[in-house]
Amino acid sequence: MFCLFVYFVLEKEENVLKGFVKILTSPTVLITDFLVVGGMGATFLNAFLIFVFNYVLMRLLGTPLNGLAIASFFTVFGFSFFGKNILNILPFYVGGILYSKYEHIEFKDILVTISFTSALAPFISEVAFNIHVLSEYAYINAIVLGIIIGFIVTPLAKKMAGFHEGFNLYNLGFTGGILGAVIASVLKLYQFVVVPQRIISVEYDGILKIISSFLFISLIIIGFYINNKSFSGYKKLIKDSGLKSDFVVKYGYGLTFINMGIMGFVAMLYPILLGQTLNGPLLAGILTIVGFSAYGKTVLNITPILLGVYLAKFGTSTDGFTLALSGLFGTSLAPIAGVYGPVWGVIAGILHLAVVQSIGVIHGGMNLYNNGFSAGIIAGFLLPIINTMKERATKGRMKYLQRQKKLHKMIKEHEKMHLKK
Repeated sequence: MFCLFVYFVLEKEENVLKGFVKILTSPTVLITDFLVVGGMGATFLNAFLIFVFNYVLMRLLGTPLNGLAIASFFTVFGFSFFGKNILNILPFYVGGILYSKYEHIEFKDILVTISFTSALAPFISEVAFNIHVLSEYAYINAIVLGIIIGFIVTPLAKKMAGFHEGFNLYNLGFTGGILGAVIASVLKLYQFVVVPQRIISVEYDGILKIISSFLFISLIIIGFYINNKSFSGYKKLIKDSGLKSDFVVKYGYGLTFINMGIMGFVAMLYPILLGQTLNGPLLAGILTIVGFSAYGKTVLNITPILLGVYLAKFGTSTDGFTLALSGLFGTSLAPIAGVYGPVWGVIAGILHLAVVQSIGVIHGGMNLYNNGFSAGIIAGFLLPIINTMKERATKGRMKYLQRQKKLHKMIKEHEKMHLKK
């Protein structure tokens, strides 16, 4: 990343610092691609700073580097290409620290939750830098809002997890959607204007593919080396349902890194097959899949979701970019396919594309994990239906077995009577 930063400064003569300031001071409501706002060099600088900040913080606090922590690393890193910058995520961490003091718990125990909470980072940028609402207290208001969100999000996240029972891997996306809807409604009540964005880059496709491929190959090679220079055990991993599955704990770092690398190529292939060029938002979707390949996602349980999202496009006017982005982030529903089978995974994917395109209006586009919000709703909606049908099928099976048992008993009795005669 440092080499790329130097390349864009020296070779491309890009004014990285000027671009970086633009990233820091621009409203980041969905969808704002930092590659357009600040350029490649500035975007990589932002991504590098966010990655280092989270990594150093986790190491200093001694947070266990488990599957969920790895998922948070890559998710936050991915969204540093659109939506999150090193400035608008900081108030959440301050709020998290205050909450840990209030509850007399260690901050390291909620650090992963707080890092995911940066999904609501656009609220900070909008309140601080929205040109339609000029206020001398804008910066202070933004910081206070971020601290409040960071303070209340942990208990909210625990409560919301019960709604989808873990079948939505992006629980903070669902929590962020609920919290974002409340905050957006309050802002709207006081005539706070949020202007929707659709800023998407098209000129960095080649370099992003090269960088991503290098990363994914590196993960596979490192994983192969750690796993005693073999892929032994990988077949077992990809058959995992993905429901509350920490692959680091269950299979070790080696197989987890192998899975992350392979899943990176699978994720990158999806938008390519749809004819899309890689950009900030799609790269975020790919890196999020890579991260959660340490915590629930495998090629077997995401494929039905991707297929479902693709099939849902027929008969609609959904554009290719929306289809690609919804598919990548819709893999949050992977545990449904893993537990209940590919058919239900396809159904979940179809419903996800329908819901995700309408649900963003509730939070005004200021929850970056909009697909996680949609996935939580879909999971909560589907689970009772699936369980009811499964219970019905189980009862039918039991009745069938009882009839078979009764018939078998009658035949036995008839045979005994025949022998006596």
